[in-house]
Amino acid sequence: MATQMGARMTFENSKALVRSLGYSVEHAKITQSYLRSEVALSTSSANYHIPVLVNDTQNGAVRINERRLNLQDIFVTTEWAVLFGVGTASDTKAKLYSYPNQTAFTSTSDDDLWSLYNGYLNLTINNDLVVPSFDVFRSYYVPQTQQNSNFNSATATSPAQFTIDQFEAAQDAFYPIEPGIVMNGAANINFQLTCGGAPASVTTNSFICVIQRGLLLQNVTTVK
Repeated sequence: MATQMGARMTFENSKALVRSLGYSVEHAKITQSYLRSEVALSTSSANYHIPVLVNDTQNGAVRINERRLNLQDIFVTTEWAVLFGVGTASDTKAKLYSYPNQTAFTSTSDDDLWSLYNGYLNLTINNDLVVPSFDVFRSYYVPQTQQNSNFNSATATSPAQFTIDQFEAAQDAFYPIEPGIVMNGAANINFQLTCGGAPASVTTNSFICVIQRGLLLQNVTTVK
């Protein structure tokens, strides 16, 4: 559970970490923030590039719900979550899921999401392997109350009659990152999700969503 004391400790630790790397934080604007990266699922890929920077075009155009890091800024990551969603690149109403929801994902592709859950994240910054392997399974969260799990869902005639997933977005599926990871907007960031094999099937318009929460320090890098 998030607390004021925990937030203050994260704030002070982030300042000290960035200062130790040689950056001035005395006049930096430091605020709680987040980064959100999305990439479409594919049956032809077992390795996914997770875009972080605003100028990263490896996966094509930036999706509408993404939140990328400006080149002038530094972001200190304190939490990660790997979620899955369904929606087009321009869909502002795309929903996110912390498990293979059988209503959102087709009966075949919900099982195939396990090829991703059995994978891991790895992060290289300026050719330095910062995170060799962070298991995606840490973000697997099945709520006690699940969509359409009530006894009368089979005969429901309107959305109001269906149950929805129980989900506390402040904490469910998020895992703390210690020591904090410094995402430098002026650096070469290579963030990957690697799995044993490509999923055999995917739901149309489904995607991977990696959310990073932490502290944003604006206008502190060498890029002006």
